[in-house]
Formats: sequence, structure tokens, C-alpha cells
Amino acid sequence: MKHSLFNPNRIECPGPLVLIAKFWDADYFRELKRKALYHFPLMMSEIVVFKEFTLISGFLGYPQIITLLEFIEGFRQKDIYFLGTAGSLTDDIDRSCVLTLKEMHASAIFRHFCPEQVLDLTVLDHGEARIAVGVSVDLIQRETVEWLREQEAKKIDVVEMEIFPLRVFLDKPFPAVVVTTDRVSASGVKQFPDQKHFLREFVKAYELIVRTINEKKSRSN
Repeated sequence: MKHSLFNPNRIECPGPLVLIAKFWDADYFRELKRKALYHFPLMMSEIVVFKEFTLISGFLGYPQIITLLEFIEGFRQKDIYFLGTAGSLTDDIDRSCVLTLKEMHASAIFRHFCPEQVLDLTVLDHGEARIAVGVSVDLIQRETVEWLREQEAKKIDVVEMEIFPLRVFLDKPFPAVVVTTDRVSASGVKQFPDQKHFLREFVKAYELIVRTINEKKSRSN
């Protein structure tokens, strides 16, 4: 039997896991924690426990979230939901909006993570989120003019930095929802100016995930 030297005491967490790199609406997140059963810090991140699910927030990049998951008892048997941000690669996504990703492409170092360069995800079956295709990149410095042409040829909508390696690590599809924050083009990266709209879309994306969890639980009862 193979044993790992990293073998932490596992934490029992109820229900599915909702992974959010940063909860951008600080006031909303503060109220969530007030209503939670309990919450506690873990490795510079925060675990917020509700009756129906557990939220993990405050991680930077895929190495930290993968390490955090190893602290959760039975995480591989749990439903996983991911909420993050992404940059738009197409002119028709010209403001912050909620996207549910159907597949992720590998770029740069992630191409070495597994033989497949495109991995499927679970699309949330709600009409509120547009279905899109994403690519994961390890460094924003990879986003050159040549790289942009490659993504355009593949008809990729958005770029982000965590979902493909997480998909490889979990070895199963999961719902991944992103909210766009900027437009990446040959002339540079242009932030979408309406911050209040972005925060509303981010909260909408979170509530979409929570509603999906509750509906799935209702159907199973």
C-alpha cells in the first residue's frame, strides 16, 4: 500500500464543497459567515460550514486548493463546485457576466499534466449562465499575441488559472462557474469598469451554485 508523507488529520465537512478563490463581495461574505453554522481558518484560507454544504475560500492558485482539499475527509466522494473569475477572449463578452464552462483546454505547463489537452466539465442546467469554453494558463505572461491567435482558432471564450489542473487532480467533471472581469486582446488587458455590476454578477453566480445544490438534494429526498 502506498503511503504519503503528507497525511494531515482530516476534517469532517458536510455536503458538497464550494470552492471560491476569493469572495469578491466582502459585505455579502461577512453576512454569509454570520449565518453559517461555524467557520474557521485553514492554511490562510477560510472554511465556512453550512448545513447543506461547505464553502472553501481564500486560496491563491491550484497548488493551495489541492493542498486544502487533502485536509477534507472524503473529498473525492463529494460533489465539487468551483466559482472563480476569468478574462474574456471574445468581443461578444464585453462586460462582467456569469458563465458555466463545458470544457477546459490546457495551456503552457498544464499541457504536461495529463495526456488529454481538453477535459469536460459539468454544465449547470440553468438558463441564467451562458455556456462557454475555457483555457487554463499558469502565468498571465503566457498571454502573448501568438497565444491569443491560438485560442481564437480553438474558439475559446475565456482564460483563467485553476480549473484545468483541478479537473486533472479530481479526475472527474464538476461544475465550474466563472465571472468575467476583463477583456484580453492583442492591445492588452482592459478591466471592465462597472465594479458594482461585477459584484452583482459574482453574487448571482454563487446563488446559482447554492440553488443547484439545494435542488439536487430535494430531488434525492
